Amino acid sequence: MAKEIISLKGILERSPNLTIADLQELQRTYDKRFVASKFTGFDKVRHTYAHMGKLMGRLADYIEALEEKREFSSEDIKNKVIPDLLVYSAWLAEEFGVNMEQVYLSRFAGNLRRLYSDKIPPQELEGLEQEVNKRLDTSE
Repeated sequence: MAKEIISLKGILERSPNLTIADLQELQRTYDKRFVASKFTGFDKVRHTYAHMGKLMGRLADYIEALEEKREFSSEDIKNKVIPDLLVYSAWLAEEFGVNMEQVYLSRFAGNLRRLYSDKIPPQELEGLEQEVNKRLDTSE
């Protein structure tokens, strides 16, 4: 049975909170409708790379201004850089066949163990890893 294609609005109406899976589905649906005809594959990865470079430039401008004690609004970072990073993460995840929730949780647990195992009680770390593994086992 073919999976029913849900509308952008339908994805948002399912829940008051946008999950990582919803974010990926929303972006995938948007892309199929509006972006796929423009580019996919390597062209999309190259486009993502170029735009992420621009985002890093905006962040560098912000950091430079703060270091030089100049006024600089963080609105650009809040309203463009952060949401665009989510878009480009979803694009890359789609191109490389990655479930963002799975790789994020795996990375999260790995970073805790690798970087902070001396700052977190072993029982707490084990409990977190068990919860992450449980979620990974039930993810798509």
